Amino acid sequence: MVATVVVFVDEVASAEEQALTAKDIVTRRRRARRDRTEFMSGATLGGNTSRFDVVAFDADDTLWHSEDGFHAAENTFCELVRPFVTEGVDLRAVLTATERVNLPTYGYGVKAFGLSMLEAAISVSEGRVSSDVLEKLLSVIRELLLAPVRLLSGVAEVIVDLAKDHRVAIITKGDLVHQTRKVSTSGIDHLFDHVEIVLEKDVPTYERVLRELDVEPHRFCMVGNSVKSDALPVLELGGHAVHVPYHVLWELERAEHPVNHPRFGQVEAITDVPSWVRGR
Repeated sequence: MVATVVVFVDEVASAEEQALTAKDIVTRRRRARRDRTEFMSGATLGGNTSRFDVVAFDADDTLWHSEDGFHAAENTFCELVRPFVTEGVDLRAVLTATERVNLPTYGYGVKAFGLSMLEAAISVSEGRVSSDVLEKLLSVIRELLLAPVRLLSGVAEVIVDLAKDHRVAIITKGDLVHQTRKVSTSGIDHLFDHVEIVLEKDVPTYERVLRELDVEPHRFCMVGNSVKSDALPVLELGGHAVHVPYHVLWELERAEHPVNHPRFGQVEAITDVPSWVRGR
């Protein structure tokens, strides 16, 4: 089953909304946004001459910082668990291997990472890790879940610019509740026409999303920091992809870059994306 959230939202969640489910919030806000005819008329793309109808963005490490938090948590994991394991054990490799095995069951996101981190700590120490260490690791997980969204520089301006002549969307994978919270508290949620939170970014998922967006692959451009998730499946479908590298990349997202591919590009920063999109 693919977890999907279609968001047409505005402002940070109120106290009342925090008591609702993610689906309730989305439904409520979509209804409110549909009534804003002034905004909708301003977003109409009549006469669009761009090569693309839709430009979609990954969220984590494309719109806002994310992986550096995981990287810091991995460092804490290694420091806390090191006293309980044999000298020379590569704890980071153990954690990554545990995440890889658990991926089909836990999926992506902080909760999946946290479960794998606790499992790895217990397994690699053969049960010797202390309850105090496990409690500290739980605190690390909570901190990641509650961390405020930190936008990358220039993100809002880029979205506003591209929205002048494109529909703009978010396509992000991960935990439904956490990703919904990040989107709704980002301060830029109202700039997007469509938001999808999915379990995986693969060809079938992109096919479904493009059908929902009613856009042909050659009129679609995906922007993200992961070649594996944001470029390769889109290129396979016949779409375009722009890679915006982030300074930290999760090991399980590593992939070979396309070479001399006519529908693939790489830019240094997200602020370079509008020029690439309009120059194709």
